[in-house]
Amino acid sequence: MSLHPHLHPRLRRLAAAPRPGLLVLRQSWRSDRAGTAQAVLVSLLVGILPAGQVTLTAGFATALLHAANSSHPQLRNVLFYLVLLALLGLGSQLLTLLQGRAMQRCQSRLSAHLSDEIISRASRFTLSQVEDPKIQDSLQRAVREVGFRPGMMLSQVVQTATQVVAFGSVGVILWTLDFRVALLAMLAPVPTVAAQILQGKRAHALEHGRSEQRRRLNYWQHLASQPNSMKEVLAFRLAPVVLTNHRRLLAGIVGADLRLADRNLRLSIPMVILTAALTISAQATAILGGTDARHVAGLLAVIQAIGMLQSSAQILYGAVSGMYVNQLYLGNVNEFLAVEHTPLPQGELTFPQKISEGIEFRDVSFSYPGSGRHALENVSFTLKPGQVTAVVGLNGAGKSTLGKLLGRLYEPTGGSIAVDGVPLAGFRLDSLRDRVSYVFQNYVEYQLSVGENISLGLVHEADQGAARVEAAAREVGMHEHIASLPQGYDTQAGKLFTGGVEFSGGQWQRLAIARSTVRSASVRVMDEPTAALDTITEAELLDTLTTAASGRISLLIAHRFSSVLRADRVLVFDRGRLVEDGDHQELMSLGGLYARMYEAQTAGHEPSAGAGTGAR
Repeated sequence: MSLHPHLHPRLRRLAAAPRPGLLVLRQSWRSDRAGTAQAVLVSLLVGILPAGQVTLTAGFATALLHAANSSHPQLRNVLFYLVLLALLGLGSQLLTLLQGRAMQRCQSRLSAHLSDEIISRASRFTLSQVEDPKIQDSLQRAVREVGFRPGMMLSQVVQTATQVVAFGSVGVILWTLDFRVALLAMLAPVPTVAAQILQGKRAHALEHGRSEQRRRLNYWQHLASQPNSMKEVLAFRLAPVVLTNHRRLLAGIVGADLRLADRNLRLSIPMVILTAALTISAQATAILGGTDARHVAGLLAVIQAIGMLQSSAQILYGAVSGMYVNQLYLGNVNEFLAVEHTPLPQGELTFPQKISEGIEFRDVSFSYPGSGRHALENVSFTLKPGQVTAVVGLNGAGKSTLGKLLGRLYEPTGGSIAVDGVPLAGFRLDSLRDRVSYVFQNYVEYQLSVGENISLGLVHEADQGAARVEAAAREVGMHEHIASLPQGYDTQAGKLFTGGVEFSGGQWQRLAIARSTVRSASVRVMDEPTAALDTITEAELLDTLTTAASGRISLLIAHRFSSVLRADRVLVFDRGRLVEDGDHQELMSLGGLYARMYEAQTAGHEPSAGAGTGAR
């Protein structure tokens, strides 16, 4: 027989209610089997204790009354129950301590396990996925919740199991004494808990809908607190702008929080009154009812059972409502972990350590997701080993995009790229990434030791010796400066952590270059590698880099013609298209875009860019 169609969604939600709890319990089991088993077992034992206490209290009251009404009182039974109650109390305290310790262990390991899963999944995304605002919102929500929400959920799952045992065992005892009292006592906490569930649902909906607002607030906080951005904030006197936007976003968030608090208060007041009324009714029924409650011993057991049952019910319903609310927030973690990874297709070939024929771009096109314009359009050329090929063009011509396609950080939306006749997708991705080395225009200033800033380029190589790190530092002219630092190569780079030493922009850039050159790469992509260097240092470093290019494919993306003049070949891009190809003399004789750019730069200015294209 089919159910009423309007009941189907509610029944499905009811059937699905335990799933988040079972999921977090399964995740806890994976992260720490022994700790999870201990926590569950101890919690079940804790749940049995209230029923034992009610039973022993009733026995103690009966023995005490019997002794009081006897002409020859025997205190043996009274002392017996007193000892049992004392032992039960001691056991309860010890089990509670063990339960707390087991839960702390499980919560810590569960949060660590899920945090590791989030970072692991994020590291497997493609660059296009990482740049997707929706995935960014999902990632930020997951990172925000994973530190404490899974632990809270696990605690509530175990607490629910404890209180189910306590509620059931005490409820059975109270039901045998007076089922009306038992029913009223069990129903009393329901209104308050229902209000808590609705309030939690409202809070989650509010928070989920303002993820981007939170990110914007964090961005303004970042501008006002990080040294790199504070330079401009102070120099341009941008504090009023930062404060205005920060206050506007805060006012929106706080205002929404206060409106929610008002709605919750209006809901809570009648629910609290209803809970109190049901509690009083249970107590009155116990006192006035025509059952064993009329006898002193029976009444004492009933009143104690009411208190324990209500306490257990309050905790149980509270844990269930907490599980409901937390599963909404924990859904942020599961939502991110469920994002499709879509791994890049790859072959089984090892990327050549020495390229013989070259890298051929065949009618390569690329558009950034969400952009209606081409960053690159029908580009064809071949990069030859042993040559330094420079790529020049106005801003937005697609130069940096070209370099990222080489390492499969992006995939072409049209055409293909082949190495010695083999498409890039035919090589193992890890092998390709190990053989293509980058100096990015926006390089990372790693807040690690100076030596680690360089040796990060060696993490997947067998030889990670200090000699290679020092050789790379010498190549970029940084060894003498590093040797003069307090701890040499072990000196903390950057001021983010205690004892750190700050570097100039040029010094940071040279560390980034050393991180790239220390690798055993057959392809080097250098995107504005000398932009932060002075003229003399640039000349020395370029001589080193061009000499080291022997046998390798070197792609040099540059604006400064002091770099370009050292290249064997120059590719000129305009609005995503390859418009000129040749060496310096050939391109100057054409009198085209390259010649205009060179003449403008040597004259002290550059031509203005054409219409924006969205290329990078």
